[in-house]
Amino acid sequence: MPSDAPTPVDPGRPGAPEPSPAPVGLIARLKAARETETGRTAELAAASMLNNAIQLLFTVLLTRLLGKTGYASLAALVAAFLILQVSGQAMQAAAARAIVRWTQRGHHEPYREVWGWTRQALLLSILALVLGCVFRQPLADLIGVGQHPWAAAVLPVSGTLFLLVCLQRGALQGLGDFDAVGGSIVMEAVLRLGAAIVLVAIGMEVTGAFAAAPIAFAVLALGMDRRLRAKHVNDEVVSDGEQPIPLWQLARWERTVIVSLLLVAIMQNVDTILAKRELDESVAGSYAAAAVAAKAVVWVAVGVALQLLPEATRRAVAGEDPHPVLKRAIAFLFLIGVPAILIFVAIPKFLLETAFGPEFGSASGALPLLGIAMLLLSITLMSVQYLSAIGRHRHLVPLLVLAVLEVGFLARHGWSATEFATIVLVSQAVAAAVTLALAWWTSPADGVRAATEAELEELLPPTTPARGATADTPAVG
Repeated sequence: MPSDAPTPVDPGRPGAPEPSPAPVGLIARLKAARETETGRTAELAAASMLNNAIQLLFTVLLTRLLGKTGYASLAALVAAFLILQVSGQAMQAAAARAIVRWTQRGHHEPYREVWGWTRQALLLSILALVLGCVFRQPLADLIGVGQHPWAAAVLPVSGTLFLLVCLQRGALQGLGDFDAVGGSIVMEAVLRLGAAIVLVAIGMEVTGAFAAAPIAFAVLALGMDRRLRAKHVNDEVVSDGEQPIPLWQLARWERTVIVSLLLVAIMQNVDTILAKRELDESVAGSYAAAAVAAKAVVWVAVGVALQLLPEATRRAVAGEDPHPVLKRAIAFLFLIGVPAILIFVAIPKFLLETAFGPEFGSASGALPLLGIAMLLLSITLMSVQYLSAIGRHRHLVPLLVLAVLEVGFLARHGWSATEFATIVLVSQAVAAAVTLALAWWTSPADGVRAATEAELEELLPPTTPARGATADTPAVG
């Protein structure tokens, strides 16, 4: 079973290599630790925690600048985007999984695929911007923010630009460039915060606060494309002019991953959207603030999953045991999540009023429940990513049923904030129990390696060798 520990070598064996000297000094030991799987997981978890801290600062500042009513509208827009962005998150998982599988089986020019995906995502963004402007008022009414039509207008293009960022980030995941992945997570939050402060300061209010997201995504996409070009273009490959795999083909190959993460995203964010519609206006803003605070645990899980997905895929394709990857991810989640929940239980009202303002304390009873619910949702998220990595999809029907039931129960007027949160908690508990049980006791599908070979038959021209490739190693142009 693979682990972080190096394979023991008998120094007395003839021809054995000289043992590497142990790292000397704190800095050297830290650098060595970063190269292990545990170190990479911790680094990505830390990047996600920093991202969440910046996002929390973003929320605190905007609740002060926009007020309770303005923030409730922004929260509804953000929740709508969070469901929309699942296409990006799912395609990120698909891109990471595909790059791992392809490169392990002989694809020597992955940037060819990434650049093709980039062009297609940019075309989609232009179309989304036009459609968003044309249908801005119906879209705003649907979300429940009819007084902010231009904020709703940028929702579609936010989704397509985030798709571009996720495709690039997924490629970096698959290539093992976790420094760039972690840096992009932090920079996304920094750019969004900076743009929001500027736009709100010049009087754009809710529209400016929400429009900061697509601006941040556009700048980040430029930076990640530069990183991919600089670090991951293989100059030794002889190009034959083959066209990159289109996004629809990637989506077809990874459709179960996309559906899985869509269902998880619905269960994560639908309560915030329905709170704006079903709860009293005086309570909806407070509930939104509590939901934002509770989702701190989810962002840790997102960071951990960035390492879990490609590593579990790599092990499954190679015929190794991927279960240690899941166990390490769950351990990291509890290490960070349990202390956060204890804080939510101990001082919920003080936390909400200090962070968001005195008028946001009315949903303090919901915060501990939502905190536990989001920890359970994080388990579901990692279990789903793991199951997708090993080619198993038995979780789809239970998740679909639970998502429908959660929406049905929440879409009733008259709930209090605490009752609303209780429904969310019960839904997440059942989902976590089902998906973790499936992940824990399920072995990789027999067809994982065969599926990779089938995809490569479509992807790789069989007669075009890379410079220096052997007859047994397929190559691409």
